[in-house]
Amino acid sequence: MKRSIILLEVLISLLLFSIIAIVSSKMVYTLVLKNNTDSFIAEKNLVLETTRLFLSKNKDFTKLTKSGTDLYYGSNLLLENISKYELLTSNNITTIDICICKNSICQEWKIKN
Repeated sequence: MKRSIILLEVLISLLLFSIIAIVSSKMVYTLVLKNNTDSFIAEKNLVLETTRLFLSKNKDFTKLTKSGTDLYYGSNLLLENISKYELLTSNNITTIDICICKNSICQEWKIKN
């Protein structure tokens, strides 16, 4: 009788451990996916911010050209994977509306000329 109770306790412990291990692994997987997504978005926002700072320094917007999904400044590649790009100039203020990564990250910049 003692052995059967001990065996039952071992089986219940093993079942609980398995459930905890499965739930923990799903939680870790979800956290890794969220971390990858957040780091991707942070990296792309940083790329957009450095581009905005570059354009604020070099205010010659006539050198900006879009070819396919790439944005060039002169003959140098400035940004890749652009899905939306609009440039409007009025009253010494240039407004650039830009989206990257299939419109998932969008920003609007207002730069004084």
